[in-house]
Amino acid sequence: MMQLAVRLVPVDDTTLVIALTGELDTTTRPVLAAFLDPLPQSPIKIVLVAAGDLWFCDLNGLEQLAITHRALQEKGGYLAVAEAQQPLCRLIALMAEQDHPSIPVYTSMPEALADAGVEAYRAPETPAVERRHLPSVRLMARAQSSGRDRKRAPRRKPQIAQPAPPVLKSLIELNADALPPIISQSRTLREQAAHHQQAIHQRLDEANEARDTLTTSLRRCDDSLEAMRVNLVKARTAMAAVNSSNRVKPRFPGSIP
Repeated sequence: MMQLAVRLVPVDDTTLVIALTGELDTTTRPVLAAFLDPLPQSPIKIVLVAAGDLWFCDLNGLEQLAITHRALQEKGGYLAVAEAQQPLCRLIALMAEQDHPSIPVYTSMPEALADAGVEAYRAPETPAVERRHLPSVRLMARAQSSGRDRKRAPRRKPQIAQPAPPVLKSLIELNADALPPIISQSRTLREQAAHHQQAIHQRLDEANEARDTLTTSLRRCDDSLEAMRVNLVKARTAMAAVNSSNRVKPRFPGSIP
């Protein structure tokens, strides 16, 4: 099953970076729509899509990006795509030739951020993992043949784990009021997708059963047709024998030939 991962990285009050990973098509379009549809009603004006890890995108997925782009243009903003693969760039160019609003395409995310007026931007770093302390093993000296007391190795002082460096927080946090509707919509879409998937599997099972029934009926028809052919040959043979017997006339004594 195709999957799409969406990660929101706020830059400032009016700029948002959306990183996409996976495949964007008819199946995963509702997942992206749950994040993009509320943006025109928010203070966000510029949306930059990081498509470097987007392996596949068809016309349905690109149409969702175009809808958000037109909605942001009405409020003086736009949606742009950065680090896109060559197939997606060609698809965007073909859509622009059909009198659709052209989606800006950038070769790198720093270029897209610079064009959006973002002078300095730092992505949130991954939290450092604190190392766990393992107890040191005490080494035992080998026993002496003279019967002296065994010498014990000096104990090692346990190493104190160094505190993890402070994690850099994002410059601007996402609006908390906008998250619950997005999360609830995502859960609803996920439940609907699971329901549709279950219905599709049920229909596939029914189609397989119908196919097996048709195959069995076809075999029976072939057997009946073969039996009819054998009976027809036998009937033709019997009719030929009867016709040959009727042609031979019996001769009686004294009859004139």
